[in-house]
Amino acid sequence: HDSCNMMNQVVQPGKLPLALRITTRRRGEALPALKSRRSRCKVVKVRAEAYVSSADEKPPVLQHMSPEDRALALRLLQKRRERRRVFSFLDWRRHRSQSRYIHHIQTIKESGVVRSIARPVMIVAALSAVVAMYNYLFIVKPPWLPAWLPTPLTVAMEPIQLTTIALSLLLVFRTNASYARWEEARKSFGAITTVSRDIARQVLSWFPNSNEGREGKDTACRWLIALAKSSMVHLRDEHDLRQEVGSVLLEEELARLEASGNRPMYCIQVLSQIFATSGLPYNLVVCLDENLTRLVNAVYACERILGTPIPLSYTRHTARFLMAWLFCIPFTLWPYSGWAMVPLAALISFVLLGIEEIGIFLEEPFSVLALEHLCGSCADCIQSMSKSDKEISERLGGEGLQAQ
Repeated sequence: HDSCNMMNQVVQPGKLPLALRITTRRRGEALPALKSRRSRCKVVKVRAEAYVSSADEKPPVLQHMSPEDRALALRLLQKRRERRRVFSFLDWRRHRSQSRYIHHIQTIKESGVVRSIARPVMIVAALSAVVAMYNYLFIVKPPWLPAWLPTPLTVAMEPIQLTTIALSLLLVFRTNASYARWEEARKSFGAITTVSRDIARQVLSWFPNSNEGREGKDTACRWLIALAKSSMVHLRDEHDLRQEVGSVLLEEELARLEASGNRPMYCIQVLSQIFATSGLPYNLVVCLDENLTRLVNAVYACERILGTPIPLSYTRHTARFLMAWLFCIPFTLWPYSGWAMVPLAALISFVLLGIEEIGIFLEEPFSVLALEHLCGSCADCIQSMSKSDKEISERLGGEGLQAQ
């Protein structure tokens, strides 16, 4: 969260911070020298994370990257997309399999959480090793350290034990609050796709089977699919609207949608106009309008989740408290465990930092949820209903609802 101000500077290539300087090949500019491939990949990773977490509608980070950096950044984004999945029956069987413990240990290197906390865990482990070495050199006979050096610092166990409860409550509340946001986001975006299917069912059943009615049905179905996909684009910064909706809307409709300020609300407004001018009976228009109101509430709920994180003071205080607590661990464990405190401190930091990282990971749920699958399933369902509508109407001998 503290890096938001730094991310905003990415828009101006000439004023980029050192960690985010872009490798560009423009006239009159020299390529910044990167010492090694490893440092180059590290810079690319930072830039890719900035691209993913940017709040701008059109993040400019990739525009200033060299082709090689852009390819690496896109691969990182692809790995993030691969983690968004919808479970099948086979996945559920694997999920509850008795061999899941061995599988999770074998794939620990592929964990995004582990990669995210690797650096702070290594810092705690390195501090523990330094403290252990200093204590060992101080007590070894004959002494290897000068006599003027201070005695090793030791922290009593009682302060650690007393603050453990407070730290546990902070982490539990952080994780529960993040999961509640994930659950609400799942329900809110699911409401968009579910209500869209219900509106498509009503439109296909109630609109007349005349030429104007068929045109109204097709138009409404197109905008319902566009609503789901434009909502996904609205809640993420890694999608292109034209690429997602270009095969659904007409070119003129797509141009109007791109020019709108709030694309999901524009889709709902178009649907509202279609229903108001459809000539349906008043009571049916009211039913459709109630569903549109549900769509508005669902879109607003998604925007609220995206725009209002957990209070930053709580997040920052939890991170600072956790790191201070972990830095005290090496000075506490030496009298009890000796050299074994190095792996113990690393294990403790891995567990606690992992819990905190999961809370951060779930706090912005739209980057975790499989929105592509939800939108694709909604589009397939609406298109399937639209194709079978004429066949069903002819088989049942219905001529549709005639406008009064």
